[in-house]
Formats: sequence, C-alpha cells, structure tokens
Amino acid sequence: MANIIVGYRNILENSTVTVTTENASFPKYRLYDRDIGKLFKGTAFASPFAITADQGATTIYEVDRLVIPVGHNLNGLVCKLQYSTTGAWAGEQVDALSWTQGDALIIDKTFTAATKRYWRLIVTAPATIVEMPEMFLTKIYTFERNPGYGSRVGKQKNISRTETQSGRVRRVKFGEPRALAAYDLLILTAQKTSLESWDTATEGTKCFYVWDEGGTIRFMELINDLDFSYRANGIWNSHLDLLEVL
Repeated sequence: MANIIVGYRNILENSTVTVTTENASFPKYRLYDRDIGKLFKGTAFASPFAITADQGATTIYEVDRLVIPVGHNLNGLVCKLQYSTTGAWAGEQVDALSWTQGDALIIDKTFTAATKRYWRLIVTAPATIVEMPEMFLTKIYTFERNPGYGSRVGKQKNISRTETQSGRVRRVKFGEPRALAAYDLLILTAQKTSLESWDTATEGTKCFYVWDEGGTIRFMELINDLDFSYRANGIWNSHLDLLEVL
C-alpha cells in the first residue's frame, strides 16, 4: 500500500498569471478556479505558448508537482515547466521538467522541489489553440501514517431513486459514479499539525488532489469538518470523508 499524498495549494491562486493569448469567453482564471469542468483557451496558434505565474516578492511557496486534468489538448506536443529567480527568463531560466505529451489523459508530473518566484509552462508549436481545464502547481504532502483498519473506500452513485406506492421503482442517472473514501486516522502530533495546515489552506471550500492508497490520483473534496480526539501521549484520532469531484 502506498502512502496517501495530497496536493492542496495551487500557487497560481496567489500569483499574477499571464498567458500568451486569452479567449475572453474562456478566461485565464479558469486555470486556477478549481473547476475542472471549465476550459481556459487561447486565441491563436502562438509558438511557444506560455502560461506564467509570478508569486510576488512577499510569499513564495515551494512546489514539486504539476497536474493538468483531462480536457487539455496537449497530446503530441513538447512541453516544459521552467522557473526563474528574476523573471527575465532569457538565459537564466531553469527547466524543472520537459516532456512530450503522449496522450490526452491527466498530466501528473513530479520534479525536484524548488522555491522560486516565477514559473511558466511552455507549449512548443501547438497546431491548434491551446486549451486546458486547470494548471495545478503544488507542493505535495505525504501522510506520515496511513489510515487504519476499518477505513472504507468505494463509489457513490449519482442517481435519483423514487418508488411509487405500487412498488415500481424509477431511477434517473445524473452523472458518473464518484469515488469516496472514509479514512480513520490514528496519528501523532506532527501529522495533526500537517492536517490542520491543509484544512486552513483549503478553507473548507477548495477541492484538491489526492493520490490514494493505490496510487490513483483523484480530484476530491473534504466533506466533513476536521477534528481530533486526544488519546494519550501525543496520539490523536481523526476522520476524513473524501468525495471525488467531477
């Protein structure tokens, strides 16, 4: 079983974001609105196409993971994630990672952690106007200790079921099933502190990425209030109810 991993802070949200071109009907804020059902689009076949984030001089967060959800059109294209200390870019940028995208599936890339003010995603020679639902640049948090026995995982069906007085059943499907996880935790104070930082950053309103105990990445929300029960000697109980966001 793999340790559970969470990516909950997208640095684009605290950055000034610029793009090479922007379609006003598909604006750039969709790159960081945490709604993976809506697209950002450019307006021209610019080469290269760049998405740049400037975290500013005050609060600069470390990052080590890039996620771009399904819905992008980067299949077959050469992509680079770069960072810069000065923002001048010319001759002083560093490639955090470079790859040729091989499919239209979710992009999930790891790289050496870095704390830099400026980041940009470069897409070389796109043959169509670049589009994607989200660009999530985050620092992952790995659970110090995984959920205990009795935790549950499964699917929540997205249907409405009604039954008439005569006993006939009518079912309406509104969407695809969503993964759910009910994790019971027995943790030490260090993990309690980490979970509190996660909860503070997401404010109960922001969805986030979870790499579950099987290593599968999912976009999820925490649907319960985070609290802790003290056991003894710095040991705590807590519970997480997680539900996939489509």
